[in-house]
Amino acid sequence: MNSIVLMGEVLSEPELRYTPDNLAVASLVIGFPSLRPDEPPYRVRVSSFGELAKRVVDTCHVGDQITVEGQLHMNVVERDGRKEKLAEITARRVHQLGSARVLSLTGMGEPATGESSEGDVPSPPDPNDVPF
Repeated sequence: MNSIVLMGEVLSEPELRYTPDNLAVASLVIGFPSLRPDEPPYRVRVSSFGELAKRVVDTCHVGDQITVEGQLHMNVVERDGRKEKLAEITARRVHQLGSARVLSLTGMGEPATGESSEGDVPSPPDPNDVPF
């Protein structure tokens, strides 16, 4: 099973585009601190599809703290004649920290569930409860 949960800060405004089949695709970059103080913060591209993509564009902005649940993919790109691996997350859910808002997609190809009413929204994870 390929599953990842990552908490970080939105570093770029989400960009919305459409596939030839008219499927919405949003992408943004989130950053999080590295484990070593002498290294720069890590950056990861996050992509979302369909209704989730539209909601991400409408609600996520630079500086927001979010938690992303999804699948991790490693893409190989060629730069200056060298091959590099870049991590990318395909989001299933986006939790906006500091609010009860959860944007979710029940599965690839299924319709988005949208925003839940506040009574049935799971609380965002507390960063101090992360076991590692």
